[in-house]
Amino acid sequence: HQRPTHPCFYGIDTPTREELIASARTVEEIRAYTGADSLAYLSHEGMLAAAGGREAGWCTACFDGDYPITPQAADRRQLELFHP
Repeated sequence: HQRPTHPCFYGIDTPTREELIASARTVEEIRAYTGADSLAYLSHEGMLAAAGGREAGWCTACFDGDYPITPQAADRRQLELFHP
């Protein structure tokens, strides 16, 4: 698992950071909220390595903010709230 840190404009309905579970909770709070026995996260590079590396072509915009295309005007305004 890894914490998404940016909104996804490509089909996952998380238009703002505030809607992400980790935006205002600690790892322990998320673990308790979800009822998990334990909770830990992979690093960004660890996630990519497990998924076949960067050459596999995965979109990682919600993890690193590097969007492969320029969002349309409405989405761009939303994105600019986080990257002035």
